[in-house]
Amino acid sequence: MTRARLLERPAARRAAWTFASQGLSSASNFGLTVLVLATVPARTFAVFTVCLTTYLLLLQLARYVIGIPLLIDAGADAEGDAAGQAPAVGLAAIAGAATIPLFAAAAVAWAPGRTLLVALAVTMPFLLVQDALRHAAIARGRADLAAAADAVWVVLLVAGAAAAAGGREVSATQLVGAWAGAGVVSAALLSWWLRLRPALGRAGQWLRANRVLCRRVAVEFLVNSGSYYALSYGLAALAGAVQLGYLRAAQTLFGPASVVLLGGAALGVPESVRIRGDGARLTRFARLLSAGLAALSVVCGAAVYAALPAAGPKLFPDSWAAIRSVMPWLTLFGAAIGAGAGAIAGLRALGASRWVLRGRGVTGAAALAAGLPASAWFGARGTFVALGLAECGLAVLAWGELRRAVDRID
Repeated sequence: MTRARLLERPAARRAAWTFASQGLSSASNFGLTVLVLATVPARTFAVFTVCLTTYLLLLQLARYVIGIPLLIDAGADAEGDAAGQAPAVGLAAIAGAATIPLFAAAAVAWAPGRTLLVALAVTMPFLLVQDALRHAAIARGRADLAAAADAVWVVLLVAGAAAAAGGREVSATQLVGAWAGAGVVSAALLSWWLRLRPALGRAGQWLRANRVLCRRVAVEFLVNSGSYYALSYGLAALAGAVQLGYLRAAQTLFGPASVVLLGGAALGVPESVRIRGDGARLTRFARLLSAGLAALSVVCGAAVYAALPAAGPKLFPDSWAAIRSVMPWLTLFGAAIGAGAGAIAGLRALGASRWVLRGRGVTGAAALAAGLPASAWFGARGTFVALGLAECGLAVLAWGELRRAVDRID
């Protein structure tokens, strides 16, 4: 057996477990959203969506500042370094604790979401630790452990939701409580399996050592993903929280593609780091990753669009038609993300995070400038049109820059 084939097998296993982990992680959010959508009125679901969007905003910020540096730092070494990862996990715990006053203030100010916000406040430190541990496991080449912990989260969510039902009507707060509690157990198990405990006392030292990278990816998040969340809150303010509910419901049904997109992002960086010295191989990997992610997004979006007239009236009688009208534009957004994912992973591996930051800054600002009026006029559809066109532009720019970077290697 050739050396190349020997190297491909571990990579294939890592890829499979990484996608499995991301799939199971997203399945817990998917299950929670579908359960709430199917059991509460549209206006209650809109309140839930605002709370869940806030959680996802904080999770994504922590993922950029902590998760991506973990993947980049350990990407060249599949074994990883538990001692080096522990401070990053400790930083996640501190960041989660810092959100508690924010959730408390929001709960006081916004009565409709009070109980949901309190449930998130209590469990947020553990949920951020769970996500940091997942990235630590993937960076070590142990995505199988991350997948096992995520599977526990899904199983406990289902069991908790069934127990909460108990033959009576279930509230959104009960479902969120079951979901968050399952996440806490998942974090504890993964910490035990990895023999990795949060090192709170060394969190500041880790942040200082990685300050340049953390600052770059944090700013990248603010100018890119920040535009998405700004548009989400803008959509709720300009077109109503119900429109934000439609946006979130469409994203939930688009879940299989979202799983693969997120898994591709988590896989792409460390795998690109491992082959960054070979420009031709890096380019092939980037093309394969982008083509697969974009194609799957299109297939998933088309399948959901075709299936909704049959399944929607039974599952979501009040909202399925509105959700279906959003799907083509969400599909455009997802395909554009996939098309650029391979190039962006390659650029990160080659140390071009500053270019990625500038590119996302330009396209994020364009999406926000076009998206706010589009959201006001066309609701959730306008939001996704603006985001999709901005991602298309970023993908084109990223592929051009990757070609230039690879030429410098060769």
